[in-house]
Amino acid sequence: MEWPALSPDLNPEENVWGILSRAVYANDTQFQSVAELKAVIIEAWDNIDATVLQELVNVMPHRVFQVIYKHGGYIGY
Repeated sequence: MEWPALSPDLNPEENVWGILSRAVYANDTQFQSVAELKAVIIEAWDNIDATVLQELVNVMPHRVFQVIYKHGGYIGY
């Protein structure tokens, strides 16, 4: 799916939600309780390497440049 330039995908925080979601539901896991889900979310958060988060921030200037270059069009990320 092509995301519009004003997409939340340009926000590093939104990328973190995607990382967490993929980790939490990696094996099509179904949770029996909110407490179980919460524990898995906390574990997934704790397992995100700080370098991954830093890289999300580091690529933002390039992404912003691409949006400007494409006049607000799709940038392919």
